[in-house]
Parts: sequence; structure tokens; C-alpha cells
Amino acid sequence: MPMDILNLGLFVGLGAIAGICSGLLGIGGGMVIVPGLFFLFGLVQMPEAALMHMAAGTATCIMICTAASSTWAHHKRGHIHWDIFQRVIGGIAGGVIVGNLIGNRLNGSLLELIFGLFLIVVATKIFFGKKAVLGEETPAELPTILVASFVGAVIGFKSGVLGIGGGALSVPFLLYCGLPMNHATGTSASFTLPIALVGTASFMLLAGNQQELIPWSTGYVYWPAVALVAPFTMLGAPVGAKWSDIVPADKLRTMFATFLLLISLKMLAGTGYLTFWV
Repeated sequence: MPMDILNLGLFVGLGAIAGICSGLLGIGGGMVIVPGLFFLFGLVQMPEAALMHMAAGTATCIMICTAASSTWAHHKRGHIHWDIFQRVIGGIAGGVIVGNLIGNRLNGSLLELIFGLFLIVVATKIFFGKKAVLGEETPAELPTILVASFVGAVIGFKSGVLGIGGGALSVPFLLYCGLPMNHATGTSASFTLPIALVGTASFMLLAGNQQELIPWSTGYVYWPAVALVAPFTMLGAPVGAKWSDIVPADKLRTMFATFLLLISLKMLAGTGYLTFWV
């Protein structure tokens, strides 16, 4: 799977864009990196049957760097509510493992379909439910341990199946708890680090040996892509975190929802189940 200069540049550009989106929107970068890697792996002629699983596993590994950089940047700005983090971490870890076990056994095209439909649902909810989850006009309310554990398990399960961070669920949940948008994105970024750590271990250890088909891989983690993308996600994340203090909260929510919708349509266009012109 040789890479020319153009492909190398595309991988680097993907990392920079994912990092900025992670810091700005609190999404962990996975919703950019998974579809991005899916298409780039196709360009470098990776086996088609492995595309979605390798994209998910590699994206999860890259998210370790993205989440660490984004979390630190938001922590320095006082955006992270560590009391909420402590209540969701147990559920997240368990959910990631269960989700990864199930996701490893799904057909690649079915996984693409689930990914695309999930993003459409989330984008639609944010577009039409923005007023219900604004959060700036009500005091922050700490969720109970039971509620936080359940939400954490759902976030972790979804992340384990799809190889993405928790922002699509955790940002709306944190807004509902009364956090302002920049605090919701910061706290959501902190959720992504344990998701990435547990998820990467699962994708490496539970996926079987892929190296015979795909050199330089461990399980569903393709190391050349990690080396190209991860450093630039770390450079982009602080830029996005800085912008989150500048861009108005309502515009952030609109950007977030629009971004999810475009990505979902692009993913669905490539499945064998549905056809969209995008």
C-alpha cells in the first residue's frame, strides 16, 4: 500500500482538521477521522473488506493524542467539570469494551450504515432542539451517579462500535445539564481520553491478526496512519479550543450539527444499502 506525496499530504491535512474540530466542538476528532481514513485507506488500496474496521481502530488510537491535547487545552481554560467526569468514567470504560466486541463482528458495510444513520439522528436533534439544550440560561446541575453511569455506558458503547469519541452524545447531555457550550465541549473532550485508551487496547487485542493482509498493523490499528495524522491533531486541538472562546455558542451548535449532517450523508453514499447524491 504505497503512499505518494499527495496521499501523505491528505493524511496530514486530515489530522489538522480533526484536531481543530476536536478543540472547537469537543467531538474527539473521530467523526472526522473515521470517514477521512475510510476514504484515504481506499485511495492507498487497502482491502475493501477491512476499510471500515481499520478506519475505526486507527481513529481510536489517533484519538489518544487528540484527546490528550484537547483536554489539556480546555483544562487550562477552566472548561472541564471534573466532578461530572468522575461520575461517567466507569460507565464509559465498560461500554467501550462491550461496543468494541460487537463492532468487530459486524459487516463493514453495515457498520458504515449504522455510522451514517447515527450521525443524521444526532444532527437533526441538535438542529431542531437547540433551544431545549442551550444551557447558558440555567445553572449547571450535577447528574446523579446512576444517570451519569448510564449515560457513560451509552457513550462508551457507541464509541466502541463506531470508533469515534463521545461528543455526539456527551455534548447534548452536558448542555442539558446546564453547562455553557464551551464548558460542554471541554468536558466532552475529557471523556474522549478514556474512550480512546480503552478502545485502542480493544481494537488491538480483540480484532485478531490483520498483519498478514495489512503490513504495519496491530489488530485494527494501522500505524503509518497513526504516525501521519496524530501529531497534527495535537497541533490543531489547542487552536480549536481557543476558537471556542471566540465563536458565539449558537454558531458553534449550528456548525456542529451541519458538520455531522454532511459527514453522515457522505458515509451513506458509499454503502450498498442506500444511495444519496452528495
